[in-house]
Amino acid sequence: MNAGSQRVLGWDVLRGLCALSVAVYHVLYWQDVAALHTLGSYGVYLFFVLSGASLAYNYQGRLAGSGDALRFLATRWLRLAPLFLAACGLFLSLLAWRNGAWADRLPLRLALNASFAFGGYDPVVWALPVGGWSLGIEFVYYLAFPLLLALLPRRAWWLTAFVALALLQWFWIGRTAGSADGYAASAVAYHQVPAFAAYFFGGCVIGAARRARDLAWSASAGAVVWLGTAALLLALNPVAAGDELMGWRGAILFLACFAAVFASGQVQVGPRLAPVARWLGDITYGCYLLHPLFFWGFAWMVWPRLAQAELSAASGLARAAVFAGVLVATCATAWASERWFEAPVRRWGKRVLGRRRASGAPHIEAASISS
Repeated sequence: MNAGSQRVLGWDVLRGLCALSVAVYHVLYWQDVAALHTLGSYGVYLFFVLSGASLAYNYQGRLAGSGDALRFLATRWLRLAPLFLAACGLFLSLLAWRNGAWADRLPLRLALNASFAFGGYDPVVWALPVGGWSLGIEFVYYLAFPLLLALLPRRAWWLTAFVALALLQWFWIGRTAGSADGYAASAVAYHQVPAFAAYFFGGCVIGAARRARDLAWSASAGAVVWLGTAALLLALNPVAAGDELMGWRGAILFLACFAAVFASGQVQVGPRLAPVARWLGDITYGCYLLHPLFFWGFAWMVWPRLAQAELSAASGLARAAVFAGVLVATCATAWASERWFEAPVRRWGKRVLGRRRASGAPHIEAASISS
């Protein structure tokens, strides 16, 4: 814990870097500049570990019954839903402008996205925003979180559960992404709840360990961790998508995710770097959800009018400018969204639910660590 708050600033740094890595992967890939598959895949998988770690760190010992569990779920929905629903509306409008028609089965899609229920079945198919599949899966983990939290006090229990989930995860990868059909044909089947459960629960174990002991590593140790993780991801990037999940490469990167989250949680971020860490944490969610909107909005609506051509025909210099512009616009908007939209909505929800609690209804608190 840093400066008496419930934010672990080392996790904020890693979380922000993960969001930026996913944005970098997408913008480069969509422009046919580079295919950094490890950044795209493990940038998201690290989110699952970080989410489990943050939640266990904050909620261990606080979920004693069904009322607490319901308050926890309400808190998580309140954290994710405002910007997610805004992104759904913007992406639907962008697609309608591009295609001349609204998405098929729109009422069902809206209901599934508003409730995050799409995470239980084919989230890649039903999620509206690009990358939204991971949030649906994460909400399924939220439903199981009180049970997972109950396993943490006993080493034999959490170790058995983690090994079982890891075996399930590797079995799932083998029968989907590693099948004879290939990764591209199996992507929908692969992106399901069992494929990432070990990441989330392993994060819960790390969060409980961080709550029990703070090793207070220096910021220089953190720099080694973050630069080393980035170097490892780039060094093990494969030629073909999906190969980053397989064999020795997949095993190394699987373990590296837990090592990076554990080490980041032990970094003591000093007062001079704390504002940067908080900024990275604050932009994470918006950066993850908004960068596809900026890129495709520009590629579909702006660039053809500027150049009378598709973005795929642009020069290298133009693509570099688009890359920089999308990242800058995304980060600025993500920061503004957190400050003037998401945080005020959470505070409003807290006041409303606080009044309900005063009249006999349960009260929820906005989560102090974004995930």
